[in-house]
Parts: sequence; C-alpha cells; structure tokens
Amino acid sequence: MNPDNEMSMTASDKRRAAKAADRPRVAAIGLIYLREMRDQLRDRRTIFTIVVLPMLLYPVVGMLLLQVAQFTRVQPTTVCFVGTEFLGDKSVTDGVGPLIEASERESSESGQNTSPYRFAQGLEVDQSVLSIHGYEWAELERSGDPREQAQRWVSNGVFDCVVTIDGVIGGGPSAEADTGSKIDLFFHVASDPSLVARDRTMVVLNRWRGTWVRTRLATAGVDMQVLDPFAIDTIDVAPEETRQAAFWSKLLPFIMLVWAMTGAFYPAIDLVAGEKERGTLETLLCSPALREEIVWGKLGAVMTFSMLTALLNAISMVVTSSSVFRQIAIAPGANPMSDAFSGPPLLPMLWLLVALVPLSALFSALALAVAAMARSSKEGQYYLMPLMMVTLPLVLLPMLPGMTLNLGTGLIPVTGMFLLVRTLVEGQYWEACLYAPAVAFVTLLCLMAATRWARRQFESEAVLFGDGDQWELGAWMRHLWRDREQAATPNAAYGCGAIILVALFFAKLMVTEMPSNFRGIANLVLAPQIGLILAPTLLMATVMTTSLRSSLRLRWPSWRVWPVVAVLSLALHPFYLLLASWISQLYPVSAEATASMKPFAEAISSAPLASVIFLMALVPALCEELAFRGFIFGGLVRNNSPWRAVLVTAVMFGVSHGVLQQSISASFMGVLLGWIALRTGSVLPGIWIHLVNNALSVSFERVASLDSPLLDRIVTTTAAGPSYAPLWTAICFAVSGLCVLLLIRVSGGACEVTPADSGFDRIVDAPGATDPALAT
Repeated sequence: MNPDNEMSMTASDKRRAAKAADRPRVAAIGLIYLREMRDQLRDRRTIFTIVVLPMLLYPVVGMLLLQVAQFTRVQPTTVCFVGTEFLGDKSVTDGVGPLIEASERESSESGQNTSPYRFAQGLEVDQSVLSIHGYEWAELERSGDPREQAQRWVSNGVFDCVVTIDGVIGGGPSAEADTGSKIDLFFHVASDPSLVARDRTMVVLNRWRGTWVRTRLATAGVDMQVLDPFAIDTIDVAPEETRQAAFWSKLLPFIMLVWAMTGAFYPAIDLVAGEKERGTLETLLCSPALREEIVWGKLGAVMTFSMLTALLNAISMVVTSSSVFRQIAIAPGANPMSDAFSGPPLLPMLWLLVALVPLSALFSALALAVAAMARSSKEGQYYLMPLMMVTLPLVLLPMLPGMTLNLGTGLIPVTGMFLLVRTLVEGQYWEACLYAPAVAFVTLLCLMAATRWARRQFESEAVLFGDGDQWELGAWMRHLWRDREQAATPNAAYGCGAIILVALFFAKLMVTEMPSNFRGIANLVLAPQIGLILAPTLLMATVMTTSLRSSLRLRWPSWRVWPVVAVLSLALHPFYLLLASWISQLYPVSAEATASMKPFAEAISSAPLASVIFLMALVPALCEELAFRGFIFGGLVRNNSPWRAVLVTAVMFGVSHGVLQQSISASFMGVLLGWIALRTGSVLPGIWIHLVNNALSVSFERVASLDSPLLDRIVTTTAAGPSYAPLWTAICFAVSGLCVLLLIRVSGGACEVTPADSGFDRIVDAPGATDPALAT
C-alpha cells in the first residue's frame, strides 16, 4: 500500500478495513471443506461407516429375521386340568356343557385317563397351540396333595400350566360344593411357554365363565339383551396416507436423528483429535486461513457426513424392513400396524430432509466443539456417550404418549423439530404452520450457540493444545492448597455447581411425602438450603481460596446503586408473576402435583408471616445467591466470558428448583440477577432482589386480603387467585425498564476479577471504567 494513501486513511476506514480482513471468505471456507472431504473420502473406515455399513447392516439383519421367523410362530403349549370329574357332567354345569371333553374314552393300566382332551363347543382353540391333558381329582389324591403335584409338574416342565378344580362348578348338593369350587392356575413366571399357556388358558376360562353366567341368567328369565344393549364398531377416519405415515412418522425421524448424531461425531473426532495425533492441525492453523474459516469448513464436512449417514441408513432400513415384513406375511388389516409395513409414503417423508439440515448442523457443531477438547481419537470416543446422554432425552421425548406439537413443546430444542416433522408427515399443515416460527427460532438459536461454541474452542490454544500430563490426585490436592487465589477458578466453580445439583437431585428422591405442618416444611427447606447449597459453597470457598469475602463477592457497591435496586426489586414482582402464569399455560401443572402441593400451601398460609418470610425468602436468598451469583459466578467470570457466567449460573439456579415450571421462571430471573451481579460486581444487590421477590410471593395472598382502597386498585382477585391489575403491571414494566437503564448508568462498569489476577485488589470504581472481562 502506498504510504501516502495509508496516511490519508481515516480511523473509520482503518476499522472497516480491519473488519473486512477478519470477515470469513467463502473461497477459503470452500477450500478447507474440499480438503476435509477429500481426506475423509480417502479413509476406508469412513467410507465403510458411511456407505458400506448401512447397505449391509439392514439386509443382513433382515436375513436373520427371516431365518428366525419360524421361531416367532405360535408354539404349542401343554395344559393339564386336574379335577375333570367336576367338568364332564353336563348336569353339573347346568346346561352350559362341559369345559373340556375327551375325543375318546380310554383307560390305561394305572387307571388314569390318557385320552386327548379338547375344549367344548364354542370354547375351542387351535389344537396345535394348546395341548390339553386331564386327570381326575380323586386319582391324584390317592398319592398325595394334587396341588403339590401340580406345582412339581410346572416346576419340572412336565406341563406348561396346570389348572386344579376342587369342587363342583357353581355349587351343588354337597356341603363342600355349597361354598363354590376353588380353581387354581399354576404357572412359572421364569418360563415363557408357561406364561403363554397361562394367558391362553385364562382367555378360555374367562370366556367359559361368561357363558356359564349367561346361561344361568337366561334360566332365571333375564333378557340377554340387557348384557349387550348395543354394539360398538370402531371406524378409522384417517386417510390411507395418514395411516401409513402414523408409524413411520414416529420411528423414522428417531432413527434419522440418532444416525445423524452418530454420523457427525466420528468424522468430527478424526478432523480435530485425529489431526492432533497426525500433527497436521498445527500446519492448518498456521495457514493464512482464519480460525472461523477453518471452523466453517470443518463444520460443512462433518455436516455432509452426518446427513449422508442419516439418509443412507433411513433408506436402507425402509427398503429392507418393507421387504422383510412382506415376506413374513403380515396380513393387511389383521394388525393396526400392518399398513405401516408396506413402507412410508414418500412425498410426506420429504419433510424429513428439511428438518435434517438444521439438526445435522446442530449435531455437527456440538460434535466439533466436543471433539476439540480431546487430545486423541481414543479420548474423543469417550466423549460420545455424555453427548448422546444429553441429546437422546430430547429425541425420545416426542415418542411419549400424548406428546403433540404446541407452543410449549415447540420451544424445546430438537423435540420441537421432531414434533413439527411428525405433524407435517401426518398432513396437519395448519397446526404445523402455526408453531413453525417458534420451532425455527429455537432451532436457529441453538445452532448459533453451538457454532459459536465450536468457534471459541478453535480460538482457544489451551483447548486445542492442552498438556497431556497424567492427572495425579496428590499433586492436584497440593496444587489446590498451594496455588490458591482470592477468587475461585472456573473449574472450581463448575465443580461446586455440579456438587450442589447432584446433591439436590438425590435429596429430592428421598422426599416421599410432602409435609403438612410448618415444622416439617421448615426441615424440608432448611436441610437442602443450608446443608446442600450453602455448606458446599462455604467449604470450597474456605479451602480453595484465600479470601472468603472475595470469593463470595461480598463487596459493598456504590451507594447510587441501592435506590435503583430497591425500586427494581418491587417493580419486578408483577413481571415474575406474569412470567410464571405464562409458563404454567405452556406447561400445565398436573392435577397430581397440584394435589400434593396443597398441604404445603395450606401450612404456609396458616403460619406466622415473619416465620414464613424468614424460611421462604431470607434463607433461600442468602444461600442461593452466595452459591450461584457469589462463588460460582465469581469463578466463571474469570474465564473472559461474562455472559457465559450469567447464562450458566442462571441455568444452574433454575435446575436447582426441581419443578419444571419453577425452574424455567427461575432461570429467566437468574439471567437478570446475573446481569446485575455483573454490573455491580457484588452479590448483595442480587440477595436483596431475591429476598423481596420471595417475600412478596409468599405474602401476596395475605396482602391482597387486606381492606384498603389503594390495594383494590393495584391487586385484583379472580377465581385463580389474586393478581396485579393490568395498569399496575404496565407501570411496573415501565419502571423496571427505567431502573435497568439507570443501573447501567450508575454502576459505571463491571467490577469483576480479571483472568490474570486475584481480583478484588484491582476493582475499578471510576465512573465509566470497564473491566477487561466485560470489554471482551
């Protein structure tokens, strides 16, 4: 560049030139993409996994299914009836006819009846599936208890099932028969044939009992139409395409998403961890290509293999399964799923391709970011299971009964896209169009977050080239004590959050019944708050840091902050109640949960207000804020990621509440509290806002019941309970927004710990000054 021209460039021109130099170039991304695709296509393992394995796996499995299909056919089972003398006389059964009858009457030398038996007319079953044997009760009684003999027969496998009849069916002239006969059915739960024989025999016995009852009622002069007043015929009004797509719309997206996730992970491991082992990653990073260009090129390659894996596996599975089920000869109409085995409708299934693009991109970005943390391909494979364990619940959730697409489910990542595709495949286009914007927004947001995470991983030299020294417990413990700082490290913050959440999870499992008195509620609240949230925080702050005050962020902010925080704490409560109401409409609370919480609410409403505020407001505000916006936030913000600290602590804070609806609202409030902690550099404003919000929530019904003209204009009472008047809610919204703007002005800048120093010795108090962490 000409020096004269360079001198003549203004500052804005230089900024634009620098921004253009940092902008990713499409040509460079294309070159990296082609390089990665060429390297992967040269790998025989990749070709085998992506192309050959899907084409061979499902046909081989189909051949095995055809070979073993003969074992799935109905196998004959043996049933023995003991007490046939009570079944063979028609007079005994009052005109119903014998339950079983012999085709021939022969006697062996032992006197036992060895003739083949069959069920009577109207109760028959196929002789090939149920072989019946019969013995008289008196004959077996000579050698011992017939019931003990029946148990030995079933245990030894002589018969799959034994039915003993002790007495005349339906009563008779004898004294024993007056109490009715006793029928026992012996089976073996560990034997599949015995279970099958039990089910088949029970069907026949129930049918015979119904016939016997009908005959007796008819004999007594009862009209049989009373038992069957009308006939019921089920008619499926769904079109044929919808019936065919009903099965595949649930199974095929699940298969494709699982294979898309699997197909993304192994190429991602090879493109990052594999290059670390081969020593080619350093060469790529030293090239003129930007880190962002490298990420986009690798992401495109991983996404390509992810989509190819999902498509080829889906096509191979559909073709193979349709042929196999057709060969097994499932009769159309005999099974409600038989229409699905003819194969999915092709045109509706094209919606899967539309959904596969963003989901493959999401899985590829996650796999690329996770693979960047691995130092070898072997280590990278260990990370596959945690990633699948986190993602699979989102894929399995749409398969639960009753899960349909609505605004609440559409806002769940992956699950909303799954339900949207199922809705489109089933032809419900209006419902799909109604919730498609919400699904697209959430999917796009998750995709942006995943790609940003992957890019940040490639920008961190510590992640890409971390040392490979082996971890040793003793050295690690000495390092924790010797190299302590005034604030927690990011690893210590994550560890504290994990300990708290795991402890709360197991503590909630131990609670089997909700207490109905205030003493029990106090124990239920104080034990987890002090023992599982505050105690680990104080212990780790004492052991892992040199200053309890600094690690818990117990700094007094500027006096100008407190008036704004005081007004904001009062103005936020209408927003919190409105947010909770919206969340309850999106994700309704079950009737069982409402009934279980009723004793809790009644005990709280009848207890003294001061005790309730102390227990439900002051204690949670202190314990939770010191843990999440104190120790954990102070450690995470040192990682040059202030907004990551805000979001991570908000999510941890929300998950700690346990109930879904409360967790979502607490997460939103956690974002605001984290932002306030970031602006003020202290945990104290968050404690005050948390305290006031909880105190207003637990005392809202009592305040609403007061007789005051001013309160009548602020609070309205409905059938669902008291709520704020719309005008007052709008005023509070405006005041809250004004308080946020004032807080930005009066706080000046974030007062946080820097990554390189201990923090509270270098607090920036000057108005307008910013912290290096916030500047990044």
